Amino acid sequence: MGSGLDSRVAFITGGRRGIGRAIAKRLAAQGTSIVIGAEGPAPEVDETIEMFERAGQKLAVVHGDLSNPAARGDTIALASEAFGPIDILVNNAACNPRTNPSMMTLKDRRWMFEINFHSAVDLIQQALPSMRERGYGRILNILSGGMFQAPIPYPGAPDSSHSIAVYGASKVALERVGTGLARELHGTNICVNGLRPHRVCVTEANSKAAIAAMRGNPEVAEGLEMMAEAGLLLIKGSLTGVSVSSRELLFATQSPLMSLDGSTVIGDANTLPDLG
Repeated sequence: MGSGLDSRVAFITGGRRGIGRAIAKRLAAQGTSIVIGAEGPAPEVDETIEMFERAGQKLAVVHGDLSNPAARGDTIALASEAFGPIDILVNNAACNPRTNPSMMTLKDRRWMFEINFHSAVDLIQQALPSMRERGYGRILNILSGGMFQAPIPYPGAPDSSHSIAVYGASKVALERVGTGLARELHGTNICVNGLRPHRVCVTEANSKAAIAAMRGNPEVAEGLEMMAEAGLLLIKGSLTGVSVSSRELLFATQSPLMSLDGSTVIGDANTLPDLG
């Protein structure tokens, strides 16, 4: 393997599809044992289990409601039951009611911050004692281009930009805590970083309208492999306190873009996804 990750255990929230599943597959290709978090049984969970079984890779699933502080209180303990203590924590789970900031209710704001921010911080605090004891840990917070106001002209309908404003605010909060935590943990071999798509990552959750907008502006899009490769680079390395986009990281490190199974070079930082 050569990366030192074949003896590690990773817990990835929101790992049943999209970016979470892509990072899980990329880490599993390094021999890492994977535990994914999911709210409950779903077809995507079954698909993910089948994918890993076919590849002969280790996967376990922990079900739980991250929006409920009481329900998530033992999440890391449960995740550790499958393969041992968690070495790598990827906070990927997120939600967005997609409502303009002038209209978003307090209930929706609280729900979103519980999942996008508070649950991530809670899981970090649950995982840290074991990481400190063993002198190793990697924490990767998945951020968003929604942290920044999209430049005019918008690539799609203006509402698409407005409706991620509060979502972006929750990710800014996570970024700030992450960079502060990295400074607190400096010298412990526990590294904390933030990673976001360069603009928009093409996932199963993209709407037809979003894909159509990206076809007109392909430079704003990237495939799942880009986020997975960048995530692997941050996890296997010793950088800490970094908040970066996937393309920026691949470019700065002169890294190739690999397939999710790690077997094939499919491009580099300039590679655009097939939106056909």
